Amino acid sequence: MKEKLLISACLLGENVKYNGKNNLIDLTQLQKKYNLVPFCPEVEGGLPTPRPPSEIVSYNPLKLVNKYGKDVTDNFILGAKKALLLTKRENIKKALLKANSPSCSSKYVYNGSFSGKLIEGKGVTTIFLEKEGVEVFDENILNLKGINNQ
Repeated sequence: MKEKLLISACLLGENVKYNGKNNLIDLTQLQKKYNLVPFCPEVEGGLPTPRPPSEIVSYNPLKLVNKYGKDVTDNFILGAKKALLLTKRENIKKALLKANSPSCSSKYVYNGSFSGKLIEGKGVTTIFLEKEGVEVFDENILNLKGINNQ
């Protein structure tokens, strides 16, 4: 039986990205090793598709706003909690989540000024998952390991 892997739904081609599009990548090699479990924390947290982009403006206290200044922190927390519940229910120990996302990123996020500048930081869902021992990585690691041969 293959191990389950939580994966950002947008990477599987689902049109759940903030702009209504997706971030489809070739997952042929991963599908040989894992059963992929798609999930979009932003949609599961109650945000529509499409939606205004959101960024983390503060980690302590945690605060996210969309580009119009609307506080969307609760949506991101709800989505992260649902992702965590799913990993526990399905005994998922690893997650492949979207790079640079305020929900999913494992290395960099936008700096909260909507200027396109990346800073070191993690997305809300990644923070929740890693705290509970789920290993989180992004699609860029696939290129480094030669897994993503598009």
